[in-house]
Order: sequence, then C-alpha cells, then structure tokens
Amino acid sequence: MKYLLIAALAAFIPAVATATPTYLPSRDVVVQYTLSGTGQPPASYQLSYDAADQLARVDSPSGFYVLANLPADQAEIVVPALHAIVQAPDFSALTSEIYHADNARFSPLGSGFYAGLPCQRYLVTDQHGTARACITRDGVILHLTGQNGHGNAVVTATSVSFAPQPSYEFAPPQNFAPLNLPPGALQALLQPQG
Repeated sequence: MKYLLIAALAAFIPAVATATPTYLPSRDVVVQYTLSGTGQPPASYQLSYDAADQLARVDSPSGFYVLANLPADQAEIVVPALHAIVQAPDFSALTSEIYHADNARFSPLGSGFYAGLPCQRYLVTDQHGTARACITRDGVILHLTGQNGHGNAVVTATSVSFAPQPSYEFAPPQNFAPLNLPPGALQALLQPQG
C-alpha cells in the first residue's frame, strides 16, 4: 500500500506530459481531492501549488504534509505531531520521475468534466503501469484512475480554486527538527491512525 499511496500522491503533483497536456499548472491552485486505493476507505487530501517556483504541498487527513520542490527533485514530510521534518527519499524519487516526465505516453480519449471544470481525458502509460487521467488546459489533474503492481488508485478533484499561494506554505516550520528514521519506519508513521 505504501507504493500505491506514493503513486497516488503523484497525481496530486502536477501532470507530467508529452507535447499534448500542459506539463505543470500554469497558475497557482488549491485542489481538494478524494483518494481511494485497493482495500482502503476514501480519504480527502489537499494540494496547494506554487506555479512560479514549481512547489507543491499535499496535506493528508493523517495530519502530516508533504512538501515537494519539483526542480530540485526533493520532497520532505512535515509531521506536526512530532515537531519533525522527515526526508523522504521515496517521495523525492517520485518527484524527480514526475518532473522529468519518465517517458510517459499520453493518448487522448476525449473530454471530461470534474469539480466544475472541463478537462481532456488521456490514457497514460509508462514502465510503472497505466492510468486514465483528465487534465485541464492549466495542467491540473481533475481525475485519475491508475493501477500498477501494487494495486489500484482513484483520485478525483472535488473543488479547484485558482488563487495566489503564500510562499510560507511551502517551507517547513523553522522550529521543527530533522528526523532520521530507520528503513520501514516511514511507512508505519504514514499509516492512518484508527
């Protein structure tokens, strides 16, 4: 499930593309998403995106959030409950993969409509699996269904708001300490508390 969650979070980070879809959102945006995966109940996530600096923030229902710097191929997880910042190599590798398009192929499938916005539907294929995505002209993914060797995921935008994003939202809190975790501990930390 860890890899499925990482792959689904990739959907929150702007769309990768060949020449057809827009590569990254062309303007600042906040998107509310519902994510469901194999054997998991639906959960709500929020993506905030700074188009000028190509920075993303994904807030999870578990209380942590992921900060991604696309040009730097870097991601970190902020865990407010621990006052900690965790370096996230799995997320960083995924950020790099997304930013550099990872040889994804997009085949147009027609038009769609989600969260009050029109979008172009695509079949997306790469070496990791296949997906169907609906992407706006501004580069925002409104709907994604995907599968790979780790399972299935469905991501659907429920609201989209184009508005300037404050830069402090994309920086970790200054008073939080770095936290180094042993292998496997990050997955346990990110599991929803029940």
